[in-house]
Amino acid sequence: MASTLYIRHMVCVKCILVVREQLVELGLVPLRVELGEVELRDDAATIDWLRLRQCLKAEGFELLERLSPQQRLVAQIKEVIAQLLTTEPAALRSGHFSRQLSQRLQRRFAYLSDVFSATEGLSLEQYVIRQRVEAAQRLLREGTLPVGRVARELGYCNLGHLSRQFQRETGTSPSQYRREHSLVPTLSQVSGEP
Repeated sequence: MASTLYIRHMVCVKCILVVREQLVELGLVPLRVELGEVELRDDAATIDWLRLRQCLKAEGFELLERLSPQQRLVAQIKEVIAQLLTTEPAALRSGHFSRQLSQRLQRRFAYLSDVFSATEGLSLEQYVIRQRVEAAQRLLREGTLPVGRVARELGYCNLGHLSRQFQRETGTSPSQYRREHSLVPTLSQVSGEP
């Protein structure tokens, strides 16, 4: 009897390959490996769940326990958002996002939005904004890209749009955030200037 697994943090094709490789190394037979979902030929009773969890965790993934259909759908929505943020950030713009999500999950956007809001306690739009702002924070901390370039990398139409959302979510501007949290020393820090 086949088993279905739900795995968090699968966001790209490379993740699918890594998970498939891990399953095979554990002696399991994957019939289907997609973002967030795996179907195994193996029966659930024959799987070494502890070892499976450990192997997935070592690669940055998380095996999700039994989920309700709504929770599974929310996990799929989050995976699609993470994938879009990584590969096609411009698709997260409001007009494009609803179409992309509906096409990928084969459901009406209104239904997806309702399930997400009821399960997570915030709207899909709020979640997407938070994910984009968190990605901006990461880029601002770790790199030297100008703030305008960070906005473009994350699919924003302009710097003002990023700045407004960033300010609303964090209480500070992107430039101020970079000054306070950058992992890359600025020229003044390197030269010892005050």
